[in-house]
Amino acid sequence: MSLNPPLATSMFLNNVEKIPVNLVVSKLKNKKDLLYEYLHKAFLKDPTFGEEHHGLLVELYAEHAPDQLLPFLRTSNNYSLEHALDVCQQRSLIREVVFLLGRMGNTRQALEQITEVLQDINQAIEFCKEHDDKELWEDLINSSLDKPGFITVLLQNIGTHVDPIMLIQKIPNGLEIPGLRDSLVKILHDYTLQISLREGCKKILVSDCYSLLEKLNKLQKRGILVSEDQVCPLCERRLHTNDFRVGGDIMVFNCRHVFHEDCVPVFSKETVSTHFNDTI
Repeated sequence: MSLNPPLATSMFLNNVEKIPVNLVVSKLKNKKDLLYEYLHKAFLKDPTFGEEHHGLLVELYAEHAPDQLLPFLRTSNNYSLEHALDVCQQRSLIREVVFLLGRMGNTRQALEQITEVLQDINQAIEFCKEHDDKELWEDLINSSLDKPGFITVLLQNIGTHVDPIMLIQKIPNGLEIPGLRDSLVKILHDYTLQISLREGCKKILVSDCYSLLEKLNKLQKRGILVSEDQVCPLCERRLHTNDFRVGGDIMVFNCRHVFHEDCVPVFSKETVSTHFNDTI
């Protein structure tokens, strides 16, 4: 009897409650192509399906679909980094090795794989940008000093991330670099652009500061409502009265505390502060 793998896989995944993933995996363990088809579709449908088998899925991707391994490694967290690295190294899957080394914190070793094995300066630059590590940039510069083509690309791309002088000073005397003049012009242009952006940001910040200060000043100049039933926290008499014989001026603070002016001098500053705290 022939089996239709896509149809069978769809049926299994639609009935996971009745046909658990572990059961299917155990039955297909000797049929790697069908097992790959099943676990791959399970992962696409729901990454939590069979997540305990993601280590096995790394091996299956490496064998049956290497081009889909890197997206899987980026998405899943349910596999052993060491095991995945070993699998990728055995099959010389360098881009996957670079990703795993970076994820494990071995960024220098990952960068070495990019520059020495892949010899991809653009990926090396993107890798350094992603990790934003000055020492990593220095390693990239040092490994590029004997590669004029790498130096050209670096000169054109690192100006906004590290000081280009760090690279220029290390270039060996007499080394012929293709497109050097254009690269230097680009560095100067990028530097001018950075200065222009900083000046623009400075103007915006200063303008915002003045606007906020003006807004604060207007808010502090606004009147403060004192209700008719409000009392003085010191003498506990009402602030408003129709009897001019006992009435007087009141003091209103920006913190919204209000006192009879005659009451404030009677108390020391410590007493007033205590009343402030009690009424907050």
